[in-house]
Formats: sequence, C-alpha cells, structure tokens
Amino acid sequence: MTKIVGIAGSLRAGSLNAALLCAAADLMPSGSSLEIATIKDIPLYDGDIEASEGIPQTVVALKDQIAAGDGLLLVT
Repeated sequence: MTKIVGIAGSLRAGSLNAALLCAAADLMPSGSSLEIATIKDIPLYDGDIEASEGIPQTVVALKDQIAAGDGLLLVT
C-alpha cells in the first residue's frame, strides 16, 4: 500500500488548503492512503534551543511520520 503524508500550510480552522487536503484524502485510489499531518505545534527554528535542549519532540514526530511515508503532499 502506498502511503502519502499530507500537510496543509495553514492552521486556520476554515482553511481552504486544509479542506482541499481532506478532499484529496477522500479521493485516494484503492491501495493508497493519504495520512494528514499537521505543523500546528512545530516551533520556529532556533539553533540555540536545539543546541541546549535538543530537537523538539513535535519536530521528531513529524519527521518520523514523513519518513515512514512513500511521498509528501504539501498544500499551500
């Protein structure tokens, strides 16, 4: 099964990009899926924080989710 990870670039509740991503998930062909991820809790990059505290867990989780997929769909 082919798994695509989709991310909308907008966090707004009424986002058209998020709505299009959901529509794409409903239209995936048989044998494939679109797993919707989010950037909601992804902080702005700060090398000082990364050096002192490590990579934030939300970033690691999103990275792992993307790496586990066969493709990435960014909707902006």
